[in-house]
Amino acid sequence: MSPTVGDAILDQLADHGVRVCFGVPGVHNLAFWVGAGVGRRPRVVGVRHEQAAGYAADAAARATGGLGVALTTTGPGFANALAAFGEAWASFSPVLLVSSETPLALRRTSGDDDGLLHGMRSQADVVAYGFGARAVSARSAEEALAALPELAAHALATGRPAYLGIPSDVLASGWTAPVPPPVAAPRVHPSASAVAAAADALRGRRVAMWLGARAVPAEDLVRRLAERLGALVVPTYQARGMLADYAGTVAAPPHEPVVADAIAAADVLLVVGDDLHGMTTRNWRMPVPGSIVAVTDDARASLGDYDLTVRVDGDVALSVRALLDALGAPDEDGAPRPPVGDDLAAAVRDAVASDDRTAAAAAFLTTVESEWPDDGAIVADMCIAGYWLGGYARQPRARRLQYPVGWGTLGYGLPAAIGPAALGIPTLAVVGDGGAAMGLGELATYVQERLPLALLVVTDGGYGMLRYDQTVAGDPHRGVDLVEPRWEHLASAYGLTVERTADPGPGLSRALGRARESVARGECSLVVLEQAFHPPRTTSPRWREA
Repeated sequence: MSPTVGDAILDQLADHGVRVCFGVPGVHNLAFWVGAGVGRRPRVVGVRHEQAAGYAADAAARATGGLGVALTTTGPGFANALAAFGEAWASFSPVLLVSSETPLALRRTSGDDDGLLHGMRSQADVVAYGFGARAVSARSAEEALAALPELAAHALATGRPAYLGIPSDVLASGWTAPVPPPVAAPRVHPSASAVAAAADALRGRRVAMWLGARAVPAEDLVRRLAERLGALVVPTYQARGMLADYAGTVAAPPHEPVVADAIAAADVLLVVGDDLHGMTTRNWRMPVPGSIVAVTDDARASLGDYDLTVRVDGDVALSVRALLDALGAPDEDGAPRPPVGDDLAAAVRDAVASDDRTAAAAAFLTTVESEWPDDGAIVADMCIAGYWLGGYARQPRARRLQYPVGWGTLGYGLPAAIGPAALGIPTLAVVGDGGAAMGLGELATYVQERLPLALLVVTDGGYGMLRYDQTVAGDPHRGVDLVEPRWEHLASAYGLTVERTADPGPGLSRALGRARESVARGECSLVVLEQAFHPPRTTSPRWREA
C-alpha cells in the first residue's frame, strides 16, 4: 500500500521522539491506523474514549518531558478530548492534539462544514479562542506537514498543548516526498536590565524559591541557583520531586502553617517557572514576603496579579543561567546555608499523624511512599487520596507524580495512567470510586495492552470531597452518595486480580506489594481500599484553618 499523509505525520512524530500515540479510530482518521507501528513509526494505543486519549498523552508528556500525542476523529471525537486539552493547558503539559476534520471535497462553497457528518464550524477556533492555544486547520498536505514541526516545537518550548486539524481526504491522500524535519522554537533571552535588577533584589537576602512546572526542564541550573542563594525551596504540584536531595527542599505544601510561615519569613519570594495558581496560593491569600521576583517564560501570565519587584521574562534555563552569572561567586564566607527543609516536612507529617482526623491519611502516605518503586510513576485523581498524595507524598525525583491541579479534572487518574504505563513505566493510579466511574471502560485498555499498571481505588461511597464541602456548608448531602460497582465482579469481568483492605497501613502495604509483583510480571491488578479520608489543608474548605 502506498504511503499516505497519515503515514507521513507518523513519520514526523517519530522524528520528534514519539514512540506511542493514544487515540480512538473513527471514519475520518483511519489513515493513522494503517501505518501505525510500522518500522520506526509510533504505535497507537487504542483507548475507549477520546478524553482518555488526551489524558494518557498528557501523563506521558509529564512523565518524560517529551511530546504527548492524542489522535482523534472529527467533531464528537475532537470535542470529547477538550477536557483533557484544558488540563494539559493549565498544567503546562506539551501535548499535540491531532484530529481529522471534514473532507475538503464535501464542504460547501462557503467553506463551512456544518451539516456534514461530524461537521462543526471550526475545531481550531475552539482551542484557539477557548484556551489561547496554537491551532492550525490545514487545507493541504503541504500545510499540515509544515505545521506539525512548528506546533511540536511550540508545545515543547512552552509546555502548552497545540492543535493540528487535517481534512480526512487530505489525511488519506498519497505522500512520497520527504517530510519536513523537527525545528527548534526560538529561545527568548531575558533582558539584561531585568536580570541585573533581579540579582540586586536577591543578593544577600533570605530567599524562598517557589518552583513550578516550567522549572523542571532546567532542574540542574535551578539547583545551582538554590545553592548559591541558600534558598528554602518549595516545589508546587507539577514540580514535586525537584531538588529532592537538596537540603532546603520542603516536601510539604505551602498551605500548611509551618511552611507558609517559613515562606513569609523570607526577604524575597523567587518564583521560577510557575504562574502562581490560585490552588497553590489559596486564591492569592497566601502571606508572601515584601519582595517578589518572578522568572517566567510566559510573558502573558498574570502571576496572580501580585505586586512584583522584578519580572524576568524569557526562557527559564537562559534566565536562571543569566541570574547565576549576575550574582557571581559568593563572598569569602561562602554561600549561605539553606534552612533544613526536612525539618519543616517532618513537622507537617508529625502534625498530620497526631491528628485523629488525619492519622489514617498519614499511614496511607507512608505506605504508598514505601511500596511503589522510585523509577515508577504515580498518577493521582482529583479525590481525597489524590489530594494527600499530590501535596504531601515525598517524591524522589521530578516527573514521578502526575496530578491534575492544573484544571482540577475529576476522572483524570484512571485513563491518564495509560500514558506512562504504555511507555513501560511501572505505574500506580490512585483514584476515588466516583472518579473511577468516569473511565471504567479503560480497564479494557489496561488488559488489552498488557500495561504495567496497578489501579488503587479508594472507596468512600461517592464524591467524598464534595460530601465534605456540603457538610462544612451545613447543606444536606445530595448528589454525592453514589452506587458503586462490586469491584471483585468488575475485576473478574476484565480478568484482573483484585485485593480489598480497609487498612491504610500494613494491609495496604501487603496488597500493593503483591500488585507491584504483578506489574513486574506484565500483569494489571486492582486494589480496593475502603477509607473515608479527612481532606488535607490543600483543599479549599480547610484553607481558613491555615
